[in-house]
Amino acid sequence: MANQGGNTKFKKGDKAAEKWTEEKALDLADELIAWMKKEDVNIFYEDFLFIEKDLYKELTSYLSNKFPKSFGLKIKRAKKIQEIKLKKLGVLDQLNATMTRFTLINNHGWKDKIDSTVEQTVKTEIDYSKLDAGTIKNIIEQLKSNET
Repeated sequence: MANQGGNTKFKKGDKAAEKWTEEKALDLADELIAWMKKEDVNIFYEDFLFIEKDLYKELTSYLSNKFPKSFGLKIKRAKKIQEIKLKKLGVLDQLNATMTRFTLINNHGWKDKIDSTVEQTVKTEIDYSKLDAGTIKNIIEQLKSNET
C-alpha cells in the first residue's frame, strides 16, 4: 500500500483515488477555453479557476506537468488567447495601456525595443615626414581613386 499525501492509503496504481485524471483535466481545459472565448472581459484564466470553479491557481501548472502533451498544450492555447485579447483590447483602448504592457511583458515574454544608432568619425593625423616616397605615392593614389 502506498501513502500518497495525508493519511489515506491505497494500492499503488489505483486510479480510483486519483482526483485529476487526464479526462477531467482536459474537460477543465476545454471549459476554460470556451469561457475565454465567450466574452472579451474573460481574459485571465485565474478568474475562471478562482471565481467560476473555486479552484487554486497552481492547478494549471500541476496539470500541465502531469499531462504535458494534452492539458499542457491546451493551457498554452489559453495563454495565447489571453495574449491576443490583451493586444486587441489594448489597441482598441479598452484596457489601461500601462497595465496591458506590464502584463504582456511579465506574462507573455514581450520586451521593450529600443533602437539606437551610433556614428563615429575617426580622424587620424599622419606625419608625412616619416613616410617613404612609395607609401606617400600609394596614399595619393587611394585618395584619387576615392574621389571618383
